[in-house]
Amino acid sequence: DRVMEILSQDNAILQDMPMMEGNLPTGNKTTVRATLPGPEVRRINKGVAPTKGTTKQVEDTAMILEARSQVDIELLALAPNPQAYRQAEDDAHVEGMAQYAAAALLYGTEDADGFKGFMDRYNSIGGVIGSAGHQVISAGTPSESAVNTSMLFVDFGDRRVTGIYPRGSQAGIKTKDLGENDALDANGNPFRAMTTLYNWKLGLAVHNVRSVARVCNINTGAFATMSAADATKLVDNIIVAKNRIWKPKAPVCYVSEAMYTFLEQYLTHKDNVHITRQEIMGAMPQLYFCGVPVKKLDCFKDTEAAVQ
Repeated sequence: DRVMEILSQDNAILQDMPMMEGNLPTGNKTTVRATLPGPEVRRINKGVAPTKGTTKQVEDTAMILEARSQVDIELLALAPNPQAYRQAEDDAHVEGMAQYAAAALLYGTEDADGFKGFMDRYNSIGGVIGSAGHQVISAGTPSESAVNTSMLFVDFGDRRVTGIYPRGSQAGIKTKDLGENDALDANGNPFRAMTTLYNWKLGLAVHNVRSVARVCNINTGAFATMSAADATKLVDNIIVAKNRIWKPKAPVCYVSEAMYTFLEQYLTHKDNVHITRQEIMGAMPQLYFCGVPVKKLDCFKDTEAAVQ
């Protein structure tokens, strides 16, 4: 029988994110401008004092994901196509790693995952231009029962936002066929199995804090009864966040399923001029917000806590 992978997820952010080799054995160190040198007005017969700006360094680490697939050799012997059966089991492990990585990109913390995800970096509202808080826009009054979600605008690219892997390693999942060996059951008893080892070193580097914008405190529980005026206000806040992206080149808007449904339903709103949909031959229609492609991520939560 063929295994139906009903637990597979749609997490396009992994395909969209360019990868960059880090400059550290554990990840990457980025130097960013902290302050600009200040000029002076020069007057005749008077000089000006030399000035200089300052920089700061941000270090991002990569996590190490590892998994093992162990398939009992007796199961393989019973399978009509042992190679296909083993491949299906291997594919399930790769999917599990991809789902973990996608969730870590959004919600990862240094303690749990080895690197900060987008939400941990953009976790407070307000601040001056150039700060993470300036890139966070509240959609309104959040739900105190934690049925909130966010939208994320990300402008991937060099000196903007990239995925990273440690210096001297490789991007993507590395697989190694360990062949037939002893595996242990739940009671510690050995049995013979075919084993595959998977290893993935992955991190996130936000080189320019203004290449990301977050709309937080979107109360998904209010969608069903949201008035036209409140829906318009939500769209207006999304526009504010979109415009916080610095010199956008190819930004993408990532949303949860509930938020994607709201935007699609807003297509028929009488005042809608911002959300469009393009028919694509041989593919599903593509949704856009002010020209920015909107993509649904299964790893996005609709249970976020309120952001202050």
